[in-house]
Amino acid sequence: MMKRFKKFASAALAAVMVLCMLPALAEEAPVQPELAARVKDIIEVDGYQFKDLNDNGELDPYEDWRLTPEERAENLLSMMDAGQKAAQMVHLTLVTKKDSWFTKDNVGFALVYEYIFEMEEPDEEEEDEEDEEEEEAPLITGSAMNAAVKTNEIQELSESSELGIPILFSMDTEAGAAFVKDATFLPDEINLGAASDEALAARYYEVLKEELLAMGVRMALSPDADLITDPRWGRNQECYSEDTEVVQKLIAVAVETLQNGSGLTADSVMACVKHFPGAGAQTGGVDGSPLTISEDTIGLHLAGFQAAIEAGVAAVMPYGYSTVPYLGGDAVDNSADQSAAVMTDLLRGKLGYTGIIQTDWGLNFVGAANAGADILGGAGVRSTRQLVDEVDEERLTDACRRILIAKFQMGLFENPYVDETQAEEIIGSDAHKAVAKEAAAKSFTLVKYENAASLVGQSFVVAGLLADDVRCLNSGWTAKEPVEIEGTSILSALKAKAGEDKVTYIADAASVPADLSGTTAIVVVGEKSGTHDPAWGASTLEFPEDQVALVNALDKAGANVVAVVVMNRAYVLAPIADAADSVLLVYRPGVTSGGSAVADCLFGETAITGRLPFQIPASMEQVLAQREDMPKDIENPLYEYGFGIDADGFGR
Repeated sequence: MMKRFKKFASAALAAVMVLCMLPALAEEAPVQPELAARVKDIIEVDGYQFKDLNDNGELDPYEDWRLTPEERAENLLSMMDAGQKAAQMVHLTLVTKKDSWFTKDNVGFALVYEYIFEMEEPDEEEEDEEDEEEEEAPLITGSAMNAAVKTNEIQELSESSELGIPILFSMDTEAGAAFVKDATFLPDEINLGAASDEALAARYYEVLKEELLAMGVRMALSPDADLITDPRWGRNQECYSEDTEVVQKLIAVAVETLQNGSGLTADSVMACVKHFPGAGAQTGGVDGSPLTISEDTIGLHLAGFQAAIEAGVAAVMPYGYSTVPYLGGDAVDNSADQSAAVMTDLLRGKLGYTGIIQTDWGLNFVGAANAGADILGGAGVRSTRQLVDEVDEERLTDACRRILIAKFQMGLFENPYVDETQAEEIIGSDAHKAVAKEAAAKSFTLVKYENAASLVGQSFVVAGLLADDVRCLNSGWTAKEPVEIEGTSILSALKAKAGEDKVTYIADAASVPADLSGTTAIVVVGEKSGTHDPAWGASTLEFPEDQVALVNALDKAGANVVAVVVMNRAYVLAPIADAADSVLLVYRPGVTSGGSAVADCLFGETAITGRLPFQIPASMEQVLAQREDMPKDIENPLYEYGFGIDADGFGR
């Protein structure tokens, strides 16, 4: 007998139903999952509840959570035409929203960008005109809750589509859930490599998972398994290490923590490991150039991806901007995510990967699909017709099957919604900020340590433009300017800790007093925030003249110079190390807690234990002499891989 419930019902009766059963039957009986429906009806069959996703008044196999994800997917595929299958492969970029993308087209994925970053201020006149139903909606209290409300709104639109297939939201997560204003902006991946602490990495990724789940984002476009092999590449900040064993162990932790084990469940955030087959080997360090991977290094670059696959990673992203000539075939002329040699022959064939292949953001969606990709980054609803016309339906079915199985495994068909009222408590919580701060502190690396004194009780100088730059504390994988992000700069953190009257700020060399004898000067140097293209360009790792001049001027004035290096890649540190008394590398320590972690460190409150995740060259000549695809091949570097000076506390 089947019963039909009203729309907007939520089936939270699982516990009651199971407890009412006889003990002998409880072990064998299916466990009723919690259902949430905002548009479609909930029906009752055999004493259990199900969502009538296609609104036909009957229980179809794909609506029956008692069946396996594979069985449900096959039934749903039998109901879908080629256009609907192609739409599930679409991974659009959510800068703005159009309802029909989700209701009529029922696209499969959306990358959340600035659309959910910050809460819009309500219009007072509109507020006064709200009807009673609108007044019952929970009051949005901040950007975290706003993000949850907006993802729920889009899930509701998807539920109203013909087949009610839920959408899966993704986010670029190199800096944490940093496309929501109040989220915890975590240190970049390079900091985890410098800390090389698996337990810390697990806590880090637990924070990321909890914040993404709270806002309804179920796919992390991270971690990066790229091996650092050329110091010029600007994306080294998104990678763990120049050591393949470190990459392997941290990748496994990331995948297992995000996905809550080796498979996808209702508690998982899907990990998407990138950029296959290893994007660190860019020609000349220029992003988007052909990868120089060769016979003697291919195994090193693949090792991190193999570890991720063994850990059960659900999605892999081939690089969308570089060819892989070594692999031959279509990889000579096509980027990795357009290449059958990369995706079908190497990833699926040789590595035995059976999960989802997610492309990088590109334009040739037909080429990517025909080469073996399942999800098409950057595609839009207009792409579906082209896919139907130019891709064999069997290939569309193969891709769609993987997508649907994953969505069934993650419980999205039963309940794609999140508790909007809980978002503020979880996202950006004090506990999460504490983990971000710990991850930053444990990564800090001393490469020179002389004449150090704790800043406690001192009046001191803070110098350099980056000292007052919040964005430089993370890579560019956050909401883009002119959108404002909230955080504490190193200068602000030091002022807060010491007191405004104890800190003198100096921006440039021309402002340095003639005599700073006996004064500690904290000078912050390095590159501004960026993503693919580093601020100084790929042709140099040498500090700009104004930064070198500032450090030299402070040294000449007799200051005890402490250089704090914000570092996205391995700079030629020689001129800084020569003039400074101490050199502390902080990498990209995080907008949320990185500045305060630096302040605590310089006040001697935290131990310094980080190790270099890459070699530091002594000159650009050394950089030009090394191979782009080979790790640890700089001869006689200024500082070797793994170097770091331990200190119980700075100046202690």
